[in-house]
Amino acid sequence: MNAAQLSLDNIERFGEYTSTWFEGRSYTNVELYRFACRFAETLRQHGVESGDGVVVMMLNSPAVNAAFIAIWKLGAVIIPVTPMWNAREVRYVLEDSGASFAITSPELAARLKEASSELPDFREVLCIGETGDATNIEAEIESASEFAPLIDREANDLAMLLYTSGTTGNPKGVMLSHDNMIFVADALYERNASVGPIRSLSVLPMSHVYGVLMMNLGYRMGNSSTILKHFDAGKVLALIESFKVQRLAFVPTMLTMLINHPDREKYDYSSLQTVGTGGAPLAESTRLEFERLFNCKVKQGYGLSETAGALTTYYADENYRVGSVGRAMIGFEICAMDFSNNILPAGEIGELCTRGRHIMLGYLNKPEATRDTIIDGWLHTGDIGYVDADGYVFITDRKKELVIKGGENISPREIEEGLYGHPAIAEAAVFGIPDEIFGENLAAAVVLRAGHSLAEDELKNFIGSYVTKFKVPAKIIFMEALPKGPSGKILKRAIRDQVVSDKS
Repeated sequence: MNAAQLSLDNIERFGEYTSTWFEGRSYTNVELYRFACRFAETLRQHGVESGDGVVVMMLNSPAVNAAFIAIWKLGAVIIPVTPMWNAREVRYVLEDSGASFAITSPELAARLKEASSELPDFREVLCIGETGDATNIEAEIESASEFAPLIDREANDLAMLLYTSGTTGNPKGVMLSHDNMIFVADALYERNASVGPIRSLSVLPMSHVYGVLMMNLGYRMGNSSTILKHFDAGKVLALIESFKVQRLAFVPTMLTMLINHPDREKYDYSSLQTVGTGGAPLAESTRLEFERLFNCKVKQGYGLSETAGALTTYYADENYRVGSVGRAMIGFEICAMDFSNNILPAGEIGELCTRGRHIMLGYLNKPEATRDTIIDGWLHTGDIGYVDADGYVFITDRKKELVIKGGENISPREIEEGLYGHPAIAEAAVFGIPDEIFGENLAAAVVLRAGHSLAEDELKNFIGSYVTKFKVPAKIIFMEALPKGPSGKILKRAIRDQVVSDKS
């Protein structure tokens, strides 16, 4: 078993076809696989062996996709790292993972060189392009012979070590096996098999599990895709028009950015059929507005790094159930549990838990965190919600984000839904702040749409018509933009820390 087989299966099933466009050039699936084979041979010549950890820190490009296949072919472990991280954060990953090599691009090489300085087990920074801070392997790859075999791996051998964003301390290394990767890709393909090959846009970062999952699903479906180095709303709109994009995989923030883009109406996006979202909660008002403006279907899915990116979704032709992230895929069990780990009846709210071949091997070097997360074979997601009688999953909040005001649990998401219902609000985040009377109180950070103005009291009155007075935020902060992580998630902890710091 080897996750690189996904790419080879794509060729065997669909033959040679133009699969990828990037910065004015097109590539066939066979071209990219042969490139990955030369890439693998180059890595082998530099000493990469089965089981070695290889960091890949690059912006999206065909070379990043090829790096996944090359590293897997050798039986090595890929460690994707977001290009946004600084040298200190990258050094933590190198130390914690014990990585031997890193692959990067010229603009990031100096940071990796700094991060890897004097690490005893680290061997070499390899760069695709010229730089004085790393070994340029671009020419080596072009002239290398093709490494043909796929080194056989056991189902539970490590394929990818994916570090969480680390917004609450040092990031945890999520260990995902070859079986995790293949099983989840196949399960997601089963839900989308009726669609057939489609034209898509690859903009999710390949340092995030959602981006990796979409790459693997693309192999299974035989998709053609144009790759963007990173998300840019204007470029996305232009590519939807020129490439005739049919399906998109986004995080909710990206939907908001397209809705609010000043040039949105200049583009033709009639080709767009479906947008799948995940990675963060999607406000219903945002979903409806996007469907209206772009004349397409928007459906939520649900997954975690710890489940190789997917857990629930919809069939391609299935009607959307408002507020639901779909149903568990075939072979995935999901339920809500109370805080004594008892499975709750349908419709009762508790912590969402799952078990099956999709759940991670554990957290690297963190046995206690692993034991706290995987209990009796069930992975505890940290998300609060319920499963209805038909198996549809509803997420009501993150367990760690619940605000406890005067002993009452309050869901920030409920208030965020209300904020998004105001025509002047482009983005919103609700979180807890310390309070002398209640222990904790609510605060909201909002971004206004262009051309709109709004006073704090006006917005509080608006929310007061949506939730009880007890749930109206005590403080509302107006911001030009909300801080976001590499995947586009709003970083509530960063906003909260700023607000609490300003008060002190």
